[in-house]
Amino acid sequence: MLVVKNVSKTYNSNVVLKDVSLELKKRILGIVGPNSSGKSTLLRIIAGLEKPSCGKILFRDKDITRLNANKRVELGIVYAFQIPRPFYRLTVLENVMIGCLIRNGENIRERAIKICKMMGIDHLINAKAKVLSQGELKLLELARVIATEPEIILLDEPFAALDKKNAKVVKEKLLEFKRMNYRMLITAHRFKILRDIADGFVEIKEGKIRRYHVEG
Repeated sequence: MLVVKNVSKTYNSNVVLKDVSLELKKRILGIVGPNSSGKSTLLRIIAGLEKPSCGKILFRDKDITRLNANKRVELGIVYAFQIPRPFYRLTVLENVMIGCLIRNGENIRERAIKICKMMGIDHLINAKAKVLSQGELKLLELARVIATEPEIILLDEPFAALDKKNAKVVKEKLLEFKRMNYRMLITAHRFKILRDIADGFVEIKEGKIRRYHVEG
């Protein structure tokens, strides 16, 4: 479904990614590595938020390398930011409703309420996003992603800046996404945190894939 082919990224003289190739063969692929290894840059390139210096991104056998992020969302490739970026002056429900508009504009309020319930934030639907805690913002970010009816979810460090309690809640939601058969690419520092979620792993160090393992 999704293929990254010989992708490199250079900022001035700084090489961030070096000839990276991977394929989303199973439903959930973990991308692990230390800080500054190139994980987030790779995800942002797949999402269309950055352009590769060379290489291609293929989705359903079509070259989407030159498509912008909005066009990729319309195709179903949706990015969840490491630091949530909701519309802070809008309510939780309004934020999710905007996501519902992107791919299917019917029954958006009802769909948004249903998604908020699934994410456990239905008690906050009338609250402004700006008053939410970090854990609640992370759940709102996931709700906004699901609202777009994605084909592939790109999750950049979904457990970053969360305490153990909130990290557990987010993990439970990602396992629920897995049971719902969503396809996901998830970045993390270590294998351990994604061990129960991912079907396979790519390890990146210094912009290169060092290990590639897919179950099955």
